[in-house]
Amino acid sequence: RKGSIRGSKGVDLSPSLELPSSSRLKGLLASSSHLLEAVYVVHMLLAAALTSTSAAAHMPSFLRNNDVQNVLPVAPADYPAALQGMLWLDQTGAFGESSIPAGVSAPDLAISMGDTDYHRFDPATRTVSVSILGRAWQWQNTREGMSFFREAESTFSHYDFVFSDDFESCQIYPHLKLPFGLTFRVPTAAVSFTMTLQHPAAGACPPRANSSTAEVVRCAKWRRDSRVLQLIPGLSKALGDFVYYAYEIVDNERQPIEPYFSAYLEWADANSRPDALVAAAEGFDTSRSLDGADGLQGGTSFVGDGAAAESSTWSASAQLAWRWIRDGATEDWWWEHVGWGHGGSGGGRPA
Repeated sequence: RKGSIRGSKGVDLSPSLELPSSSRLKGLLASSSHLLEAVYVVHMLLAAALTSTSAAAHMPSFLRNNDVQNVLPVAPADYPAALQGMLWLDQTGAFGESSIPAGVSAPDLAISMGDTDYHRFDPATRTVSVSILGRAWQWQNTREGMSFFREAESTFSHYDFVFSDDFESCQIYPHLKLPFGLTFRVPTAAVSFTMTLQHPAAGACPPRANSSTAEVVRCAKWRRDSRVLQLIPGLSKALGDFVYYAYEIVDNERQPIEPYFSAYLEWADANSRPDALVAAAEGFDTSRSLDGADGLQGGTSFVGDGAAAESSTWSASAQLAWRWIRDGATEDWWWEHVGWGHGGSGGGRPA
């Protein structure tokens, strides 16, 4: 039968791909006399996965920057306090300071840990996964923001935020997309992103109007450190650490926290440069809004829809084929795990 498979540009590829029925698939894989046909079946499954794992375009929605407290999801009340609220990622040091080189920072704005439709915090591993393409990650309404978002669709999956026992620190693992609907966790030897919870002295925060940048950054909720290529110690040391600060701009009751919210809003509005031509080219519907915002007006930003299309009907079959190959491609394995084809109950070879 034919599957409905879409390529990265939305082109229907299904007429060129016809897979055997589940019963024929079982017969091919269970009989060594049909080795060439079995190889053909696996080839078709892998080809289906490769064509189907190109994610369909997400449909971002626009919002007013001064309405972020009402739009981004907040963490459930039972989440640890360290995970609550909304954070402004001040990567450029607009409010405090940053050692990230100019032009390297991502065109994002605020995030939260509250996208429970994507993932819920796991207390056993102290991990929450956050999709940069979902509702909890805000992007600048600029040419750079829209282009970055679309590029991330095809290569990037999500971040795992893995907290320490006491929630005083966090290791952030990027996950890249792979075929078969799988992801690859980037090891810390390649890139290491960490967050450290800050504890300013009593009375030091909020910072006064004439405070130094050193005094300002002490009031950030988290210090964010980035290190690269630690597998090459000399090079990593020469490059050094890249540091910026994340400020809590909205609490878990959706109340703005000053002066951080006003600083965020000033930066967000200054970096809202709608471009109708780019929006059209990148497939953004500027009338799609979460709060009545017009994506062609200033003072706006956007978030993704969270509907990650990283897998399809056939990528599940491809994952099964991959596991079969990985575990030795034996007839007994197929009967044990699958039974009468994909979707079967397994349970071993019949008597």
